[in-house]
Amino acid sequence: MKNILEIVDDYSNYFKEIRRELHSCPELGFELSETTERICRHLDNIGITYRKNVGISGIVADIQGRDKNVTIALRADMDALPIEENTNVKYVSRNKGKMHACGHDAHTAILLGVGKILALNKDKIPCNVRLLFQPAEETTGGAEPMILDGALEGVDCIFGLHVDEELDCGKIGIKYGAVNASSTDVRIEVEGKSCHGAYPSDGVDAIVTMSAIIMSLQTVISRNTDARESLVINLGKISGGTKENIVPQHVLCTGTMRTLSKEIKEKAKKRIREIVEYTAMAYGGTGKVIFQDSYIALINHDEYVDIIKENASLLIRNKNIQIKKLANMGVEDFAYYVDKIPGAFFTLGVRNEEKGIVAPAHNDKFNIDEDALAIGVKMEIMNIFTAYEKLRGAK
Repeated sequence: MKNILEIVDDYSNYFKEIRRELHSCPELGFELSETTERICRHLDNIGITYRKNVGISGIVADIQGRDKNVTIALRADMDALPIEENTNVKYVSRNKGKMHACGHDAHTAILLGVGKILALNKDKIPCNVRLLFQPAEETTGGAEPMILDGALEGVDCIFGLHVDEELDCGKIGIKYGAVNASSTDVRIEVEGKSCHGAYPSDGVDAIVTMSAIIMSLQTVISRNTDARESLVINLGKISGGTKENIVPQHVLCTGTMRTLSKEIKEKAKKRIREIVEYTAMAYGGTGKVIFQDSYIALINHDEYVDIIKENASLLIRNKNIQIKKLANMGVEDFAYYVDKIPGAFFTLGVRNEEKGIVAPAHNDKFNIDEDALAIGVKMEIMNIFTAYEKLRGAK
């Protein structure tokens, strides 16, 4: 492995060129025709076989290693965000209203970089390596369709990374256990009885009823959930009523619920349903709640976090490893991969105040210190070799 890592820095400009090429042509969701065309062209040039249109618009590329009985996967997301870029870089987005403001261009460049380095060292690759180029992480989630289309067939473990604008370039972030929350859409409907606003006793006020429900729902967190657990209930939109002198008959309220535990999620759903139905009944109306589960929680496999930590300690030394204590209550669909097979997700520092690279992700001025790309390539290659030793021992 040492000989392979020694040549990575020689290709640092190659990684940067790919990242800039992809940055200039951002696309959204599953509609990634130019992005995938460019990735396939690079894979062709490298000499790596691949399958297109996996899970609608994903790419699965396979590299054969010495041990054909072990396969390790690496994943990168490809999609961008609906943001108008406001930077002065030469490779600025040329697609109006679209921008790689979350670093997926860097993720893809790193994965292609890994493919390039491994292809140059075919006789030294310990096992099969699968590169997953995934669409739609920012929207409805491209991981699950790829899995359903066979992206994980025969795969023993998986690693993924995300650029981290809060960490300086040269640092690595790791998190044991829960990394990102699950997401559930919440839709609450209250039905009352309309009447003249001068005679409210003739009707059932759906706004008053919904107000009582909203206030009561705060107790699901403060009184029904262990304080050591994580639960967020945010109701972000409410609509109802037709005129100021009419008692409203119907009110709709929608929001989101985030949690790190399946058990807490199901318990919260039960309690929310009870509060909605019984509070509405107490006020003389009816209430119902509809839950639409979205992303599941991302739970790292701790033994694979140990692999990342071990490799980071060798590459950048322990002082540059940040062991995160708190989970991110945002979502990440890498969760679906580690829900099926062992693996871990880590973050790659890309911040550099001296270079003025300080903007947060999902911001129109977002950028990264491209020196992080070579670090990402090295980390993923090291993860392959170390995980293979673990898997070989287990088999």
